[in-house]
Parts: sequence; C-alpha cells; structure tokens
Amino acid sequence: MMMLVGLTLILLVLAQMEWRAEADRRKAMGDAAGALEILESRQKKGPRSSALEDECGFLLATMQRRGEAILRFREAIRLSPANAAAHYHLGVALWLEGDRGPAVEELAEAVKKAPANVEYWQRYAVASQEVEDRPRALAAYQRVVALKPACLECRNSLSFLLTDQGMAVKGAAEAQYVLQREPKNLAALSNLGFAYLQQNELSKAIAVYERGLEVDPNSAVMHYNMGLSHKQKDELEVARKHLIRALELDPKLIEAHYTLGIVYWQDGTFDEADRHFAEAVRLAPDYAEAWGMHGTVLRQKGLLAEAKVALEAAIRLKPDDPGPYSQMAQVLRSQGDSAGSNKYLAEAASKKAVKESMQKEMFDRASAPRAKVIR
Repeated sequence: MMMLVGLTLILLVLAQMEWRAEADRRKAMGDAAGALEILESRQKKGPRSSALEDECGFLLATMQRRGEAILRFREAIRLSPANAAAHYHLGVALWLEGDRGPAVEELAEAVKKAPANVEYWQRYAVASQEVEDRPRALAAYQRVVALKPACLECRNSLSFLLTDQGMAVKGAAEAQYVLQREPKNLAALSNLGFAYLQQNELSKAIAVYERGLEVDPNSAVMHYNMGLSHKQKDELEVARKHLIRALELDPKLIEAHYTLGIVYWQDGTFDEADRHFAEAVRLAPDYAEAWGMHGTVLRQKGLLAEAKVALEAAIRLKPDDPGPYSQMAQVLRSQGDSAGSNKYLAEAASKKAVKESMQKEMFDRASAPRAKVIR
C-alpha cells in the first residue's frame, strides 16, 4: 500500500512538472495564448490557485486584453489577499487603463505585502508623483533609495521631492551625491539649482545652471531656470534673454511663457506680457496663476470684458486665491457696478492672510521660484 501511495505521488509530481514545463516553454517562445490555454486548463481541474490566476492575468495583459486581465488579477486577490504580485499587476493594469487613483492604492498594497521588492516601490513612487501625491512619492522614493542606493535616477527624483517639500538642504545633498558619480548629469544639476533657488542662494543656482548649459547649450529647461534665477535677482535683461532662448528651443514650455510674461509686466510692456500669459493659458487651460495675470494685464490695458472672463477662470480654478477677487472688484468698479465690486472686495478681504493688495499678491506669487526640473 505504501508503495502504491508513493507511486501515485510521483506520478502527480511528474504531471505537475509536465504542464508547468510546457507552459514555460510556450512563454519562452512568445506563445502567450498557448501558455494561457495550459494554465486555464490546469485551473479548471482545481483547486484554483491565486498565483496561477495572476499568471493568467499577466498573459492576458501581454496580449492587450487588459479588461480580462484586470478581472483575473482581482480574482487572484480574492483567492489570496496577500498575493503582492497580483496587487502589483492590478495596479499597473489599472494605471494603463487610466484609472489612476485605484492604481496607486493597489501599488500601495503591493509594497505593503512585499516591502523588500524595489521594483514595486519604484513603480509606486513614480505613480504617486504622477498623481501629484508628493508626500507619498517622497516616502516611496526614500524607500527605493534605501533598497537600491546605486539608483541615480531614483536619487534625482528624491532630490526634487525633498526640495519641493521644503527640505532643500537634503535635496541638494542627494543631487550632489549623483554629481559626485556623474558630474554631467543634467537632472542632478537641475535639481541642485532648484535646491539653491529654494534657499534663495541665487548666485549658487546660477553657477549650477551655467554648468548645465556647458553640458547642453541647447537645453530649454536650463535656459528657463537661468532666466528665472536672474529674474529673482531683478536682472531683467539677462532673464529676458534666457527666457526668450528657452522658448526658441521649446515653444511649449509653459513656465517660460509665464515667467517671461512676468518680466515684461514688471517693466510695463503689457502687450508682450499679455501675449505670453495668453499662450500659457492656451497651453495649460487649468493654470490659475496665468489666468490671474492674464486678467490683471487685460484690466491694465482697459479691456474690461476680456479681463472679467480671465479672472472668472482664475477664481474658478483657484477659489481660495484672494488676488483675482481684488482684480475683479476693480474691473466691476470701472464698469460702474459698485455693489458687485464691493462683494468681490469683501471676498478678497476674507481670503487673504497678510497681503494687503492684489498687485503685491500677484507680484509675490509671480516672483516665487518655479524652477523646472529635467527628468
């Protein structure tokens, strides 16, 4: 009897090895459909396996049948909620389908269940940054770098996020770590300049961006950052030169249009200023600050109806910003609508914290560093 049981077990193991080997062989040949057929046949025999369900989903995804793949990944998770790979694959599939919020949550589950998997952490970090959940992205990149210290691309992302979240000294340290190993790394130079800019170390930022332009004289981003830095120093002519060059190299660089518009606005060249603000909102219709400045300049040019439309857009996009309310109050007063003007003035007063006028509000916001980082 014992011999019979042993023989049965051997036969079962051999059968297991046979179908597994054949499925792997077909996958190696690029025959995803053939491998899927074998795996599905095995699943039908039972008991159903979470790992095989996930593998079926992965094969469906490679065949661009993502809707079916998503159902299989969900079934794999139902069978075993601890299946980190299924959470990860579901997150990736949802992301590719454009369902970004749930995708990030599935990736979060994947890293929770497989905390040592650097691939999962890296995808989670990138996705979190893409949906602009920067605190979550920062924590994820810190984990990636801890697991994979040699990943310079990851350190560049970490550098940017540290600076963006108010830790510019740490952000600079990460950029310098990269530059010690790759002195011509443009992304690291861009990040280091950004960190200096956030610390108001304008001369240091300019020196770093000059290094960047030595590496690539035709980098639109580096010219933009140089222009921004010189604007911060009130060196408007030099700023203008670099910003114009940035737009020659990349006419769709939205930040350069906005900042060049500010430069022209500061020296009273309203027509040129408005041309660049108008282009900024054309390229980025949800750019609230650009709509606010567009409305401000239109009002200063006496185009009250057009100014009203632009300011309404700014208020709709960023309702907590007091600036556009103050500008709208001035537009309505100029149109003879005292009641409407007083209403917007009251709204502005209730929203602003310390700034006393729209012009100072707009100027301060316009002057805030908006470095663009090379990725």
